[in-house]
Amino acid sequence: MTIKLITDSSCDLDRNLLNEENVEIIPIYVSHDGKDYKDGVDITPEEIYQGMRNGKVYKTAQVTVHDFETVFEKFASQGLDILHLSFSSGLSGTYGAAVLAADMVKEKYPNIRLEVVDTKASVNGLGLIVLDILAARREGADMDQLLELLEDRIRRIEHIFTVADLDYLFRGGRLSKGAAVVGNMLNIQPILRVDEEGKLQQMDKVRGRKKLFNRILAIMEEKADDLDKQTIALSHCDDEEEAQKLVEAIREKFGSTEFVVNMMGAAIGAHTGPGTICVFFYNSKK
Repeated sequence: MTIKLITDSSCDLDRNLLNEENVEIIPIYVSHDGKDYKDGVDITPEEIYQGMRNGKVYKTAQVTVHDFETVFEKFASQGLDILHLSFSSGLSGTYGAAVLAADMVKEKYPNIRLEVVDTKASVNGLGLIVLDILAARREGADMDQLLELLEDRIRRIEHIFTVADLDYLFRGGRLSKGAAVVGNMLNIQPILRVDEEGKLQQMDKVRGRKKLFNRILAIMEEKADDLDKQTIALSHCDDEEEAQKLVEAIREKFGSTEFVVNMMGAAIGAHTGPGTICVFFYNSKK
């Protein structure tokens, strides 16, 4: 039976690729001045980052239960089994909404299989997982095989983040004004990660962009010894130039040849601001 793959707009993969692969994308909501927009539908990442540079503060809201129910029922009514790969439950309530919707749809369509998976991942971390599931689906993997693969990928996915301007974290209520001012004055570059529970945490901080990239490379080396054989993914908040500098640094140090680089959508970018750079890979060291 055909398996319909669904994810939400926190996945940063190119929309043309997802459309070609018949992946349904459910948009997260972005709000500004009391007006709601659908991420990637009513508002683009470029608009969000330009707005932030001009002082606008955006908030994000999870996909509603009704939104999920509508999409799930659309494909369940066609007799398709469904696999939904959700944005991390540690960063959003979107996963919980998807579970509630799935329970309602399964009552109406008991003969289809509908699996909702908390990937504990975001942006191109989720993107890497989606790519691996797509490859397995093309090779004929059934639902149980896909779920087994997901268990491995969720356990191993690594997210390393940094932000260029701490003031955006202050505007979003995630940092005090004093900490943002002092950090920017001292050129503090925080290094963040998504932990095993899918939550964002600070793991280190350095002074200056050069030290920052060196520290990111060191973290990658600590976590994996097969980076030359992996596809490395990066997401950036309207800073392609810096993202490509990190790509070249990774290529030079580890011999990596396969990269996916995309602009970050609203799920994380609306809170971290222009200049945010993230790198994603799978760990291979215990």
